[in-house]
Amino acid sequence: MQNNIINITSTSNETIKYFISLNDKKTRMNAKRFIVEGYHLVNEASKTNLLEAIISTDEKELKKINNVKRYLVNDAIINKIATTKNPQNILGIVKMLDHNITNLLPIIKGNKTKLIMLDDVNDPGNLGTIIRTAAGLGYDGIIMSPNTVDLYNEKVIRSTQGVMFKIPIIKANLQEIIKLLKKEKVFCIGTALTNAKDVKHITKKDKFAICLGNEAKGISKEVLDNMDENVKIAMKNDVESLNVSIAAGIIMYEMME
Repeated sequence: MQNNIINITSTSNETIKYFISLNDKKTRMNAKRFIVEGYHLVNEASKTNLLEAIISTDEKELKKINNVKRYLVNDAIINKIATTKNPQNILGIVKMLDHNITNLLPIIKGNKTKLIMLDDVNDPGNLGTIIRTAAGLGYDGIIMSPNTVDLYNEKVIRSTQGVMFKIPIIKANLQEIIKLLKKEKVFCIGTALTNAKDVKHITKKDKFAICLGNEAKGISKEVLDNMDENVKIAMKNDVESLNVSIAAGIIMYEMME
């Protein structure tokens, strides 16, 4: 059954004020809702059961998606809610992903495991690119440290291009996760500039987890000390290191069979 389309014309409307408030991290975490902008992201969200509402200036677009709340609005409202300078005329309100370690346990306990761990990665674009690359290469999940950048930051969401809906992503204490991984014989690979082997000679395993660190500080000593092996990418022309998302893509690809 189709839901009625609700017409709202004022940016002072209480529902619109609520949508705007979701741009604040604390508010959206309490509400467990976030905003996606543009046709592609709304479409990707609609393929899940997480899309709760769509907001658009185009009634024809609203009629394409059923079983969610639908709001017909004007350009002023779209511009007020959106964070991009020239937003497309459609937005979505989405429930936050409800993933936790239980979603990954069957994978961790299985015969083949491909995971990514992120230790305090703080750039939204880097996180989004790593998520997109991991999903594209068929990795099973991503485990982020508590201080890794907010998954629902608008820049993260845009850079994932909707892939965040296609791979389990959780936040957890990496020390505890590493204990679990080792118990299940998952080979833990760290990234470091010293005391590390060339990525071309990386040890291939059926069960492994790659850990990548903060853009400025790298992986914390506490986490790095618990890795089974550390790798690096050999640089030329006096280049010290690569952007973490680029390095992540290279190492992820090298580990593929």
